[in-house]
Amino acid sequence: MTDPVGVALIGTGFWARRQAAAVQRSESLRLVACYSRDEERRTAFALEFGCEAMPTLEAATENPAVQAVLIVTPNHVHAQQAVACAERGRHVFVEKPIADTLADGEAIRDACQQAAVVLQVGHCFRRLGAARKVKQLLETGVLGKIVLAEANFSLPGNLTPDKWRYYRETCPGGPLMQLGVHHADTLQYWLGPALRVQGSFAHLVTEAEIDDVGVAVLEFASGAQGVINSSYVSPKTYHLRLFGSEAVLDYATDMTVWPAAEKVDPATTLTLRTADGDSLVPFESRDILVDELVEFARCVRSEAEPETGAPEGLAALAVVRAAMDSHESGGGTSLEVRSYAQSL
Repeated sequence: MTDPVGVALIGTGFWARRQAAAVQRSESLRLVACYSRDEERRTAFALEFGCEAMPTLEAATENPAVQAVLIVTPNHVHAQQAVACAERGRHVFVEKPIADTLADGEAIRDACQQAAVVLQVGHCFRRLGAARKVKQLLETGVLGKIVLAEANFSLPGNLTPDKWRYYRETCPGGPLMQLGVHHADTLQYWLGPALRVQGSFAHLVTEAEIDDVGVAVLEFASGAQGVINSSYVSPKTYHLRLFGSEAVLDYATDMTVWPAAEKVDPATTLTLRTADGDSLVPFESRDILVDELVEFARCVRSEAEPETGAPEGLAALAVVRAAMDSHESGGGTSLEVRSYAQSL
């Protein structure tokens, strides 16, 4: 049996705990060390997950048992941390979005290329069994030509002044950057690259600085039109719908199971609607966090290439940034998406 890949987890917050638990389920990785700025939090995290708490990022990455890092920190520090890890020869897994800006995302890409280390971006939702089944249905042509796509990912946000998501400087794009970016990846995985995006944002309910609602209207290279909606004020919602010339596919999840990512597939139904009526589409459930980490370990061993590497991470981010630029230009303006489509 191959020895597990030793990893350091950078960040010890809410989602880092989910990733640490997935590491333990994976058997392909071994959590060696953790680091966050809060000494009390990283010490407690290390005790819970059986790893060593490190006082600095440098100490965590320079541990000789660490081959790779899992960066699960606020988006605005992704570039600084990922570049530092790559320069130390450590393979990099960075949680989505790859960064807040395309320049930072490109800096991460370039640093990993120069250091000849793996870069994988944590776009896990395309790995859901339901999402894989949709991809298969599209490839068989059962829906005909796709003309419209609708997608919503919303979560009620605990947006208080002590949270980085509260502020525009550290959370630009609000829920569209944090949640809708998943759909920006999944829709391009299904339908191909987006070419143009129009965006609209609003601050309606929360006391936070950020806009708590975001909308992106997409035009795909195929000609299909799409819309991605996200909010930080509505009950948990994860829903997609594809409209084809032959059928409509409805993808609905009972998100009361969230944030248990491994329970999302069992809480999901796929309904195919044709002229003859509705039918449920069966699919195999997957543990998406384990799946992406197992793949990351294989990539570190040079046994695979990342499914969601720099091109995919940048392509998803480019949709959100184009929506933001469109809104800031006065709204109603559809902007061309900077293309990272060569690998999509």
